[in-house]
Amino acid sequence: MINKKTDPVSMAKVKDNSVTINDIASALGVSKATVSLALNDDPRVAVKTRLKVLEKSKDLGYIYNRGAAGLTKKETRTIGLAVHDITNPYFSEVCAAIEAVLSQNGRMAFLCNSTESIEHQTRFIEALSEYRADGLILCPAEGTTIASLQLLLKQRLPTVLTTRDVEGAELDFVGNNEFQALKLTTEHLITLGHRQIIMIGGGRQTTTSQKRRAGYMSAMKSHGLYVAPEMLIDCESKTGMGEDAVLQVMSRPNPPTAIVCFTDQIALGVLSGLHRQGLKPGQDIAVTGCDDIEEAGRGYIRLTTARIKKSLIGQEAAKILLKRIAEPDIPQQRIVLEPELIIRKSSGIGKK
Repeated sequence: MINKKTDPVSMAKVKDNSVTINDIASALGVSKATVSLALNDDPRVAVKTRLKVLEKSKDLGYIYNRGAAGLTKKETRTIGLAVHDITNPYFSEVCAAIEAVLSQNGRMAFLCNSTESIEHQTRFIEALSEYRADGLILCPAEGTTIASLQLLLKQRLPTVLTTRDVEGAELDFVGNNEFQALKLTTEHLITLGHRQIIMIGGGRQTTTSQKRRAGYMSAMKSHGLYVAPEMLIDCESKTGMGEDAVLQVMSRPNPPTAIVCFTDQIALGVLSGLHRQGLKPGQDIAVTGCDDIEEAGRGYIRLTTARIKKSLIGQEAAKILLKRIAEPDIPQQRIVLEPELIIRKSSGIGKK
């Protein structure tokens, strides 16, 4: 059996993503027809032989090419775009910016809404490999690790991570300084005189969640403010979840005077929940969000938030991917954009 760690031919094939049925046949000492039949689960091929073919094809990094018969060029002009929640207005803006840049450069984007499913995300990556897509822009699903990205790493599929990072992946990345975003909003509330400041959202195991929560914790700690476990209330980044969370929080014997929210979507739900309780954000209690989605500046109470440069994140991600496709061996690219504090009515003018 060929050891691809030491066999230069196998290594070259994996590196340039050109493993063929002939390579598998040669490695196993069988005919091309046998390999083809085995890959198509033809019953005429013995089970033992079929398993050997499948194992060797995986070992060499072979991907079935659905469009091979019609391809005359190395590029298919197609790009994969995967995000974990397309219903989030944040990603609507990011994706629109990505698509605009790709379109201007003659590329077609195929969208995947992974819904935080690594399995769904993996199937999409497999499909991109089968159709020989030129690259991928990925906002990873929660729990994504290097191990779950082995296919695209093995195939050397040009990939740019956006918004969420994957530790140790060494892939191109474009995102926001998430730590600074929540540090800005929390320090704003502290400056206004608040000391009982809770955080709603941000408990998921993603780099965005971890860094935003760390920004909140850092601001509190730097001002000598203790954060008790009950001051961290987790919920999904949905408006309804924010509303439910604040209804529970404000029923406590000693409710907070200010609320820092992980996202604007949560914050908008918090505003709604406070209204239901007859409380006025900006007067009775201060509220901040993060992202500055369009709705943040249009509600009946306009939301103080950390503005994330969403369109710029999308534009830069698309530009870096196109550069990576053209020049596969350039050094790793990494862009982290700084947020901006946007002060509106929801945080008020200070604690009475």
